[in-house]
Amino acid sequence: MKSCYTIRQFTPDDVEEVAILFAKIFTEREATAKAVGASLNEYYREASKKVCESSAKESLSFVCVDDSLPTGQQIIGFRLCKTFKIEPTNFSESKVAIISNFMNDMAKKWLREHPEIAENEEMQRKVLTFQGLGVKTGYERLNIATKLCLATLKHAKSLDYQHVITVTTAEASQHLFAYKLNFKEYYSIDFDDYEINGQKPFYGVKKPKSIKCFEFDLNLLN
Repeated sequence: MKSCYTIRQFTPDDVEEVAILFAKIFTEREATAKAVGASLNEYYREASKKVCESSAKESLSFVCVDDSLPTGQQIIGFRLCKTFKIEPTNFSESKVAIISNFMNDMAKKWLREHPEIAENEEMQRKVLTFQGLGVKTGYERLNIATKLCLATLKHAKSLDYQHVITVTTAEASQHLFAYKLNFKEYYSIDFDDYEINGQKPFYGVKKPKSIKCFEFDLNLLN
């Protein structure tokens, strides 16, 4: 494999390519998508395309590109972000709505644990939410995810963001944030224990055992 990949900011022109890659990675690898049985088309239509479109409205996200690949297939990794915001509850009965509502529950949990931010809308605009992270099959173990996150953190700090939060449902992501990026765990819940609307949609997930939520104080970034 030629080492000709570079990291750059995510642009509106990248939306479609990243949305497809995001949906493929998530439905093939992520425990929550497998647990609810979300198909690639469902996740693309109801989640990844919308996340990419919202991310493209802010200059906060990054992609990794391999210029040796054909046009339209050059993006090999992505780190999608947005400014923190509690989204309205999705009352749809779709499988993907379960995941989006779960992510929103985790954001609410973080805000409850930070009352000084909950009561200050200006401070909330200084909080960055990590939305999606993925690396194309065949490009694993090249530290691409780490480099994407570091590029995002440095950029966010330059824009005067103060905090970063992320929810992780994969072992690799949990290891990345805990041990490579030194994020602080603020909340953890076993998949078997997570309940929404009287149901336990992720019951039976054992690898990883828990959902872990992390935060990072950008003032600590060198």
